[in-house]
Amino acid sequence: MSFAPYKVALVALGCPKNTVESEYMLGAFKAGGLTIVGDINRADIIVVHTCSFIKAAKEESERCVEQALSLKKTKDVKVFVTGCLPQLLKEEILKIFPLIDGYLGTGDLKKLPELFFGAAKSCADAAGGLNNSKNRLLSSPLPYAYLKIAEGCNHKCSFCIIPDLRGTYKSRTLNSLVEEAGALAQAGIKELIIVAQDTSSFGIDLYNRFSLDKLLSKLSAVKSLKWIRLMYAYPSSVTDGLIDVIKEYANICRYMDIPVQHASKKILSAMKRPVNSAAVIKKIKSKIPGITLRTSFITGFPGETDKDAAELVDFVKEGYFRFAGVFQYCDQEKAASSKLKGKVSQRIAAARRILIENAQYGVFKSEIDSLKNTEIEFMAESCSKSDCGYAVKGRSAFHAPEIDGNIVVSHCSPLIAGNFYKAVIKGNNGYDIKALIKE
Repeated sequence: MSFAPYKVALVALGCPKNTVESEYMLGAFKAGGLTIVGDINRADIIVVHTCSFIKAAKEESERCVEQALSLKKTKDVKVFVTGCLPQLLKEEILKIFPLIDGYLGTGDLKKLPELFFGAAKSCADAAGGLNNSKNRLLSSPLPYAYLKIAEGCNHKCSFCIIPDLRGTYKSRTLNSLVEEAGALAQAGIKELIIVAQDTSSFGIDLYNRFSLDKLLSKLSAVKSLKWIRLMYAYPSSVTDGLIDVIKEYANICRYMDIPVQHASKKILSAMKRPVNSAAVIKKIKSKIPGITLRTSFITGFPGETDKDAAELVDFVKEGYFRFAGVFQYCDQEKAASSKLKGKVSQRIAAARRILIENAQYGVFKSEIDSLKNTEIEFMAESCSKSDCGYAVKGRSAFHAPEIDGNIVVSHCSPLIAGNFYKAVIKGNNGYDIKALIKE
C-alpha cells in the first residue's frame, strides 16, 4: 500500500528501546511512500511514540500529545499515539484525548501505516514490541546504533510495570540479530549498543540457556564494528560465560550497565530484586580488572529507613561503579509497590538521592584523578569552531551515549565526527573528561 504524498513526523520519547522501534516505524513509512519530516508543523500526520515506565515519562508523553493536538486548531493534521501510553491506558486514552485520530499499543505497531487511512483499527490488546529489521531508518547521523535483542520481561520487580506494557520475555533469533548488525555496520555504524528490558536473559526462551555470550561472540566477528557495548544486564543472569566473552574479545567494550537498585537486602526483597547483586558485581570486577560498570539506584522506596539509605551510601563508596543514575521513587498506580506501607516523603527521597549522587561523584572523581596523563582512545562526535581553534566532544569505550558524560578536547584543527583519536586525560569538569590530542 502506498501512502504518498503525505508528510509524516514521528516524535520518539523514552529509552533507546523506543528509539529502535521508532526507527523501524520510520523505515516502514518510507517503504510505503510517505515523506518523513522532522518538524511537526510541516506534517500531515503526527505520530507520538510514547513511554510510560514512570510517572515523569507518562506526564511527558501526555504533554507531547497535547502539543501535537494543539496544531489541529490551525491546520488539517492527523495525530496518532503509539507505544506504552496506549498500552497503559487502553480504552481510557480516547476519554483523555478525544481528538486523537487513532492509537496502537506496544504489540500492534505493525498496523500503524494502515491505521493512518482506515485500513486498520485502533487497539492496545497484545503487549509486545516492534522488532522488524528489514525497513529500519536510522534517526541519527552519528556512527552508533542500538540493537534491541529482546522484548518484554519475566521479572516481577514490585516497582515496575514493564511486563504489563511489553509482555513476557521474547528473544530475537541469533541469525536475525547478526544479520541486522551486519547491515548496520555496512551503513557505517561503528558502535553497536545492545539493549532490551533485560539483555542478560537473552536466549533463555529460545535456546533454554542464557545465550548472550554466544550472541556477543558472533557480533564480535561482524566487520567494521569497533565497539560493542552492553546495557541493561540483570544481575542474576550474568553468567561466567558472559563475563569470559566480554574479557576475551577486543571490540566488546569493558563496560557493563547492570542496574542493582539498592544495597539493603530488606529493600531489595521488597523490590523483588536479587539480594546477591553485590556478589555478582564483585565477581565481575575481579574477573575483568579495569571494567567500567554503570548502575542505577532508587531512593525513597517504601519502607526505606535512614539505616537502609546509609547502607546504600556505604556500598556506593566502595567504588564498584564509575557511573550511576539515581532516581527518587514515585508510586506508579499499577505497580505492586504502590500498595506497600511505609511511604517515604519526596523531600526525604530527594535528600537521599543527593547523598548517593555526591558519593558516586566522589568515586568518579577519584578514578579520573588516577587516570591523569594516561592515554585514551575516543570517538569524535561533534566539532565546532571556537576562539582557540576547535571544540570537540566525543566518547571513550567507557562512555555510553548521553548518560555518561563526554571527552572534551580543544584542538587547533578540526576533527572528523565518527573518527577515532588518541588523547591524554588531563582532568575533569563534572562528568566531562578534559583531554589533549596526542600528536
